[in-house]
Amino acid sequence: MSEEFKNNEEAVAAMDLGTNSNRLLIADKNGTPLFRDVRHVALGEKLAEKGCFTERSMERAICSFMDFHQMMDAYHVTKYRAIATAACRMSHNTQDFVAEVKKMSGVDLEVISEFEEARLTLLGARLNAPVGKKYLFVYDLGGGSTEITLSTNDENPQILATVSVPLGARNATEIFGLQEYDAKRAKQLEEKVEAYAAAFMEKIKVYDYVGQTALVATSSTPLRLASWINKLPQYDKFEADGLTVTIKDLDELIEKVLNYSFKKRAASIYVGPNRAGIFIAALVIFRTIYRMLGCDELTASLKGAQEAIVSELVG
Repeated sequence: MSEEFKNNEEAVAAMDLGTNSNRLLIADKNGTPLFRDVRHVALGEKLAEKGCFTERSMERAICSFMDFHQMMDAYHVTKYRAIATAACRMSHNTQDFVAEVKKMSGVDLEVISEFEEARLTLLGARLNAPVGKKYLFVYDLGGGSTEITLSTNDENPQILATVSVPLGARNATEIFGLQEYDAKRAKQLEEKVEAYAAAFMEKIKVYDYVGQTALVATSSTPLRLASWINKLPQYDKFEADGLTVTIKDLDELIEKVLNYSFKKRAASIYVGPNRAGIFIAALVIFRTIYRMLGCDELTASLKGAQEAIVSELVG
């Protein structure tokens, strides 16, 4: 860390705790990133089965916040916002978990609503939105839920419709037993996703969105697939950020990867051992939704809720 960063008294930070990962972004007073970190905490492990967080999953998440707090101290962070999403909205012991996070790490963790999650994701993902389209679909596939938002595609986007599907890569893997691909179980997952999104799809019919809408997808799944399609030397979320791929290329790659064994997924430079076990369900959900939306191409985005939080803190 340079002396300039050590003496920075106006740094801000955003933390985003999801079902799989906890992410930290520290930025300077202009919003320029200074430091990023992501920890695979698997907070939602066994949540679908038990209805609450396990002791081990809470310990992993709390340790990540303790480490993040140390980094915020090192960068002299003066303002931060730490949010928690789907897993914490679902778990029966969230209140105890949030209290323990505060006690052990000093971090005030805020469990946000589905709408606030959609709003923040939209504001961040919009930075990667292709121009020339009237509307914008923002599609965020998480570990415990999937958010889809239709908004105007302009500098101050207006949310026209949004839905939170309570299925993501981790809980869908557990609920539908999709550690390995099974056509019947995958079909059941597809049908459940379509049912949850049906009201959203009906609502957006009043807009002339067909052919007029850009599609931006956040989270690691589209970034991994974009890295793969573009033949990057390895999965690189920074290089993949903003890459646009065709739906045709996505269909072809996903069809191939669905037939990979766990061992082959774990060995892939684009998936790896931490994601291999939940990647099949992620692909099934991902493909189901982009097909429903009917766009010809998709832009992968690293930018999401964290960038929106930083923007609002420095603004």
